Amino acid sequence: MGWAEALTAVSTATIALSLLGACVAVVFLLRDVRKLLAELKPLTKKIDEEGKPAIESVRKMIADASTVMETVKTEVDGLVDTSQGIRKRAERAAASIDDRLHDIETLVDVVQEEVEETALDLTAALRTTRRGGKLFKRMRRALLKRGRRR
Repeated sequence: MGWAEALTAVSTATIALSLLGACVAVVFLLRDVRKLLAELKPLTKKIDEEGKPAIESVRKMIADASTVMETVKTEVDGLVDTSQGIRKRAERAAASIDDRLHDIETLVDVVQEEVEETALDLTAALRTTRRGGKLFKRMRRALLKRGRRR
């Protein structure tokens, strides 16, 4: 046998031993994994038993939150509708008040003109009355003076 054949035989034996060692390591690893899985089964069972009520509780909370959210949404929509109605009524009232104030302003202007005209007429009448009174006084004095002279 030549050196090449001996080298090939040794290499093949080395590879076979390496593969055998790897297989033995995998077997031990699989055995440890099996032990871990056996230990995990009770834990997963416990999590499943205790987790189901927690999950149900969370689902119920989500359903309750959805109900509350719908109620709040309905109330907010109602408040928005009410607010819009109040705003529309306030706008109509403001427009009505503006119209009435304009009417009152017009009325005040008319009344002011009438008062001014009445005041002017009254002043004119008082002047006429004073002049007439002075005229009567003069006439009376004049007549009285003549009567005394006789």
